[in-house]
Formats: sequence, C-alpha cells, structure tokens
Amino acid sequence: MKLCKPSISAALIAALTAFLSLLPMSAQAQEAPAARRIHAYYQELLPTLKQADSLSVRERDRRFTPAIGSAFDLAAMTRYAAGPAWSTFTPAQQAAVREAFSRFLVADYASLVKEYSGESFEVEPQTTAEPRGGGEVVKTKLIQSGGRSVAINYLVRGGRVIDVYFNGTISDLATRRDEFASILAGGGGADALVKTLRQRTDALLNG
Repeated sequence: MKLCKPSISAALIAALTAFLSLLPMSAQAQEAPAARRIHAYYQELLPTLKQADSLSVRERDRRFTPAIGSAFDLAAMTRYAAGPAWSTFTPAQQAAVREAFSRFLVADYASLVKEYSGESFEVEPQTTAEPRGGGEVVKTKLIQSGGRSVAINYLVRGGRVIDVYFNGTISDLATRRDEFASILAGGGGADALVKTLRQRTDALLNG
C-alpha cells in the first residue's frame, strides 16, 4: 500500500486497508458494541480499499463519504477542532465550517490510499473507558509485513468515532485543532477557515 505522505491520517488509512474478514459470529458476540462498530466500518470500506489503485481520488472520496459519515461524529469533531472559537461563529458559519471540514476530512483520507497490499489488522474485543470526556477506547493493531505492529486506537462516544490515536496516544483531532487554530490566527474567522478547507479539499480531489 503506497501513501502520498506520512501522517496520522496516513497511518489510519493504512489500518483501514488491513481489515480482511469479519470475526466468526461466536467471537463477534463477545465483542463490545464499539468494537463491532469498528468492524462494520472496515467491512463497508474494504471493497473500495482493495480497488484503491484502480480508482481516482474523486471516486474513492465518493465511496468513502457514506461510511465515514456514518461511523464518525463529524459534527462533534468539528466543534472540538474549532475549540473556543466555535462559540463565536454564527449558526450559518457553524454549518459552513462543519460542511467544509467534513468534506476535507473524507477527501484527505481518500487522497492517501494508493494501493492495497494486504496488511493484517487486529481489534481487541473489549474496550476501555475514557476517563476524561467519557466514551470508550477501541484498541487496534496494524500488523505490517515483517511483523511490525502499530497501535491505532479509536475513541467512540455514543456509538460513533470522535477521535483516532496513532501509536495509541497521538490524537488526530488534536492535530486538526492545531490546524484550525493556525488558520484562525491569521484573521478572517470562520469565513477564512471555510475558504481554506474548501481550497484544500479541491486540491486533494484534483491531485
């Protein structure tokens, strides 16, 4: 599997490509609901991931959109990424930022997948509680060729993903929040954020 750049998102997409089959029904029955949710997410993405090298970025984006929109709480992720500035946005601006960020996130993931090469992927059947903001952490491992493993964990709240942790601890959402803060610090507020996210999305889809 070839990716266009090394990043937390790249590691996440590498993990997505690794899911090969569902657990037997008896094993699934012992899984926590949040762990089963991650399995269902991978199952939905797998056909596209296995065909990634023959699909355009736009086609991968189109296919990823319903799966990511269903599995991820993009509205909550947008609020968290915007931080304190979110409360200063008008309702119309909040809606525009939410739409722009959601489109950007999916396009970012779609742009990173270049080739499927059959890595293996493991999901721990039981979750652990997230003590700070609530929710459950689903622990997973990406098993790469040569036996090297990478921990990629998901924070699930209300049945949907709200964050991803690379190497088990590095928050993808925190990275997005830093990106938002940098854009907002340049002036222009929500409108500048929407414009930048849309420009980045167009660049990814046209790349």
